[in-house]
Amino acid sequence: MCGKAVNNKKNENRSNELAIEVRRDNSCVDSSTDKPTDNSAPSLKYRFLEAVVNGELGSRENSGIIVTLKAFKTYFSDIKTDYVNSFLPAATIETGQRTITHTKFLYRVKKGVYLVHGDVLLEFVAARGRDDEDEDDGLGDE
Repeated sequence: MCGKAVNNKKNENRSNELAIEVRRDNSCVDSSTDKPTDNSAPSLKYRFLEAVVNGELGSRENSGIIVTLKAFKTYFSDIKTDYVNSFLPAATIETGQRTITHTKFLYRVKKGVYLVHGDVLLEFVAARGRDDEDEDDGLGDE
């Protein structure tokens, strides 16, 4: 797991150095970027967005990317906890809201059908691009 992050979860709000969050799926992520920390599995949100961006999950409709709960459960069949059932409903933007937050980035179209907010995909792709640039070896060879 996350080592000291688990033991220091109570101190999480007090420390501004590195905000490591222990997720319900037992992954550890930097809560400011939702990027997995070293020695941890990617968060379910990160895995979900990666699958959507790569075209492995969801279908393109006129309104955007649609993901069904059934397809989500099938794709993430490796998760054996009930978290797989609650992830999409928990990430749903409240009625009347239009903007995303760190934890709310889906619209519920109907029971078991969700629309991925376009802004979260743009942010994810941009963050992933920055991460790829960070992995540059710094040798300056162009």
